[in-house]
Amino acid sequence: MGIEKILPYLTALRTKPFMLLAGISGTGKSRIVRKLAQATSTQHYANESDRWDDNRPENFELIQVKPNWHNSMDVVGFYSNISKKYEFTPFVEFIVKAWQHKDTPYFLCLDEMNLAPVEEYFAEFLSAIESRSNDSEGNYITDPIIKPFKDFGKNDIGEDIGKNMLKHLFGEADPIDKNPLAVQFYEKGLTLPPNLMVMGTVNMDETTFSFSRKVLDRAMSVEMNEVDYDKFLSGETEAFPLLTDFNALLVNRPQKASEVKDDIDSAKVVEYLKDVNALLEDTPFKLGYRAANEAMLYVAANKELVGEKFSLPTALDELTLMKILSRIEGDDQRLGIDENDPRIAAAHITADTDGDPLNLLTCLRAIVRNHLGNDTQTEKKIASMCRTLDREHFVSYWG
Repeated sequence: MGIEKILPYLTALRTKPFMLLAGISGTGKSRIVRKLAQATSTQHYANESDRWDDNRPENFELIQVKPNWHNSMDVVGFYSNISKKYEFTPFVEFIVKAWQHKDTPYFLCLDEMNLAPVEEYFAEFLSAIESRSNDSEGNYITDPIIKPFKDFGKNDIGEDIGKNMLKHLFGEADPIDKNPLAVQFYEKGLTLPPNLMVMGTVNMDETTFSFSRKVLDRAMSVEMNEVDYDKFLSGETEAFPLLTDFNALLVNRPQKASEVKDDIDSAKVVEYLKDVNALLEDTPFKLGYRAANEAMLYVAANKELVGEKFSLPTALDELTLMKILSRIEGDDQRLGIDENDPRIAAAHITADTDGDPLNLLTCLRAIVRNHLGNDTQTEKKIASMCRTLDREHFVSYWG
């Protein structure tokens, strides 16, 4: 897989370190997370080829979501009144390890993420990922996923529960006396580190839960349905570029549109989003400030990563798939639009749909053509969704 195929993933992760990888089973969704970890790992290998044979590099963790996960204890752990200690999880222990190596991207793969309702077991993370900011000293901060350890108080034999938690995590008799990270956890709780990349694999079938817009709003979404057997036979699907030169860009990310708006043609981005939102008015798919912020960040990240080959329409095409089209679903009635609907004029499009039924998808295609040109990836996906809507009378981006 060449670097040009990887750039959309890197761009998305620089925009926001939470990504959903959707597609049919067996297309390499969990594999690409492992490959990204191998490609960015800074651990020493005697031979560089050993990097690609290391299935568990130190900056990678795979957690299999279970269908019975209906609360956050399976993710962030809990204090047990039976064992009289905090029961930690692989998720928390991996985050602690990431905090200890902040200059290296750490990739957490949540496999089969939608086998359980994401907003139930992942509530703390979904809240924390939206609280990301930089403090007055430029330090990355988020809300905690585990409250300040000092707030756990003492157990019934007088031991400081928080200090016992630190002993478990750091393996030291009294880490709070000599470890600044231990002090941070004790005083402020366990927050998300800047180098944590969470990527969830998604299969949409009768055994899984659909995503709420709350989850979709908080994630970058990438569809992985491409299968090329010729490249599979030649071994090209196993090839992956070294990405350590991108580590700093993945770890040190801007958080707000105000940080990047002067580096891009922000007026054109806003003009596009305004037309999209004019079409989505009075629907549950309308975009908020979060989407606008991420649009600016995505375009700026794409420009930085692609360099001289940067194209604003191409960047917005990728963004539309990840953040706009992925929100749209419904039946004929929900997606239908009357030719006299004022939203058509408000979105600066005509009702000409090339003979296709007039609906939200075909109107969105007209907006994409107006702003991004023809033959975009978004237009191809819309064509596929329109065929599904015509055949099944219901369609979702997710299949």
